[in-house]
Amino acid sequence: MINVTATAIFNKLKANATLMTSLGGVAGNGYKLYHVIAPQTAVLPYITYGLLTDYPMGDFDSQVTIEDSTWWINVFSKTGSKDAGTISKNMHSVLDNASLTVTGYKALDCEREFIGTVLYNIETEVYQVPHRYRIRINKT
Repeated sequence: MINVTATAIFNKLKANATLMTSLGGVAGNGYKLYHVIAPQTAVLPYITYGLLTDYPMGDFDSQVTIEDSTWWINVFSKTGSKDAGTISKNMHSVLDNASLTVTGYKALDCEREFIGTVLYNIETEVYQVPHRYRIRINKT
């Protein structure tokens, strides 16, 4: 479930031209999206994402047919808080209430639960905006 949901998030984000342009790439090519951690050589701005929690739920047919998971998604920028905010806004337009394509599952919903304040690291001069999304999928 983790890998197919991570792939669904990646595919949804990389397909959006506006978001990719705000990251300095092109949709489907040169995207700056990293599962869990960006490589040391990654050039800012970029987005990282990963699983935070997973809770298997049941329905009338099975006790574990629905997966209720939360995912952290972080936006990083060196340009400033305004740039990090613009990238975040573009990401919201893609993921808020999105219909994800998750192999082997039917996507039920994708909702933003949380956006944190802009964090600034004085040592690296990098701005970060933390987000949390809840994704529910149903095994087909």
